Amino acid sequence: MVKDTEYYDILGIQPEATSTEIKKAYRRKAMQTHPDKHPDDPDAQRKFQEVGEAYQVLSDESLRKRYDEFGKDDAVPQQGFEDANEYFSAIFGGDGFKDWIGEFSLFKELSEATEKMNEEENGTTTDETDMMKHDGEKKSDSSSSKKMTKEQRQKLLEMEQKRREDMMKQVDELAIKLNEKVDQYILALNGNHLDEFTRKLDQEIEDLKLESFGLELLYLIARVYKTKANNFIMSKKTFGFSKVFTGTRDNARTVKSAYNLLSTGLEAQKTMEQMSKVNPDELDQYERAKFESNMAGKALGVMWAMSKFELERKLKEVCNKILNDKSASKKERLAKAKAMLFIAEKFSKARRSPEEAEEARVFEELILGAQEKQNKKHSVL
Repeated sequence: MVKDTEYYDILGIQPEATSTEIKKAYRRKAMQTHPDKHPDDPDAQRKFQEVGEAYQVLSDESLRKRYDEFGKDDAVPQQGFEDANEYFSAIFGGDGFKDWIGEFSLFKELSEATEKMNEEENGTTTDETDMMKHDGEKKSDSSSSKKMTKEQRQKLLEMEQKRREDMMKQVDELAIKLNEKVDQYILALNGNHLDEFTRKLDQEIEDLKLESFGLELLYLIARVYKTKANNFIMSKKTFGFSKVFTGTRDNARTVKSAYNLLSTGLEAQKTMEQMSKVNPDELDQYERAKFESNMAGKALGVMWAMSKFELERKLKEVCNKILNDKSASKKERLAKAKAMLFIAEKFSKARRSPEEAEEARVFEELILGAQEKQNKKHSVL
């Protein structure tokens, strides 16, 4: 028996619900009550906040235990409840994949890029004002104001150096975590309890596919693991000769990925230019909803393509670090490669129901909308 069922009732679940069921319920209720879907309801924000608070408590094992035993008043997070909109953006923003891919920078990159653009716009405005004071009028040719200064170039170089250092740090950390999972598989296989390992992995996959771009991330990880593991196994069977072929093939795929990224960006830019000529206020409710959905989809597509390109490079380095580790014997590394193939096979079989697929699409668009609002909020501060 639980002392209070209010939070369970808000999410529409039973007190015996599993962590995955709680997560699914929050996803569904968050979409149903999101203020963007109820612009004429003055209570929309309150209802959305209640859903967020319920999930913040029930998704935390210790808080849920206190809630079940003592009720709401004794189950308040130490730092207080987070703002529902910020929590909404963060909770399914890819954090569940952190042990597999490190920091997923999809929305982080967008936020930093927005802040950078705002800084540059402010800097240009200031420069133009100074020019007007000095010359008495704004120069018709503003190309000189767009050139990067020595300080700006230095700052960009420092940012790129830091990005590379952060990347290598993540590679080291992810290699340790993947090695642990691989060793768990090998122990389970040798100890005849592979069913237990598989059951835990299947449960993790069920949780991961609920994340933003969860299915796409699972497939991306599977593709990299499968490619790197098969290449390693083949190279050992052919005494390393196959590396010439597989290396060339991998390089070709990298070039293709870069080309696809460029194509996606150009296509999105063209679409945005066309859509910028449209005045949303002149559209009816249906046309405006379609317009906004198209805008959100294009923006998500560009961000996803950029993040995927960087992520593939990171995961390949992680696999290389494990499979090329000379401190492990050839036999041990072959076993690790086979473990990667097992994980890749499980990840590649993950599926969403039609209902889950539609929920994922709507949820990702709502997350993008919430993130854009947050960016605007930061740019004002």
